[in-house]
This record gives sequence, C-alpha cells and structure tokens, in this order.
Amino acid sequence: MNMLQMKQLGVVALAAVNLVLLAWAVAAARQRRVMPDGYYRVLPASIAIAVFQLGVGAFFLLQGRQPYLQHLLYGGLVGVGALLQFLLRPGSPAGQRYRNRPLVHAVLALFVALVGIRSWMTG
Repeated sequence: MNMLQMKQLGVVALAAVNLVLLAWAVAAARQRRVMPDGYYRVLPASIAIAVFQLGVGAFFLLQGRQPYLQHLLYGGLVGVGALLQFLLRPGSPAGQRYRNRPLVHAVLALFVALVGIRSWMTG
C-alpha cells in the first residue's frame, strides 16, 4: 500500500469515526444527557487519524510535491478540528465547561467529518 492509498484510507476512517461521534452526540442531546464515557474513548481515534493525515500531507510537501491551495486549506481545517476536539477532552477546562452541551460536540464532529469527506473529493 503506497502513501496515497494510506491517505485515502485515513480520510475514510476520519469521516467514519466522526460520523459515529456525531451520532453519539446527537443521541446524548436528544436524551438531554451529558456526553457518555464511550464518546471520550473514541475521540482520541479521531485526533490520531487527523494527526496522521497532517503527517502524510507534510511528507508529501517534503517530497517536493506542489499541492493545490485547497489541499492546504482542508488540511488546515482538519488540524483546527483535531485541535478543538483535543481541547474539549475531559479533564480540560473547556471539556468540563462543554460536557453538558452535546450539540457543541455534534457540530464539531460534523465539521471534521465533512472536511474529511470534502478533502477526499479534491483528488
């Protein structure tokens, strides 16, 4: 499996994990509950996949490949999404503040999933 195929697999995994997180957050919001512990167990997978995606992009840059502007834009947006997910983890001040607001987590998971899907479609 070459690096481009690994990147494509990573994009699909990023979208799939974040769609699962989205469903979990929407279910918690509809039931008016705090985010379940399982959500926070899956969240590091999303962050790890996003970091992997950024690493592959950096590898391609170091190889001398010239990306289109949209590749840099979507890579940056995935990085922002991963950073926000990291900041909203339990134990952090922001994570404690937004634990009772599952729709914030749902919007963030939807954002990361859509940016991942869109980055896959750029080619």
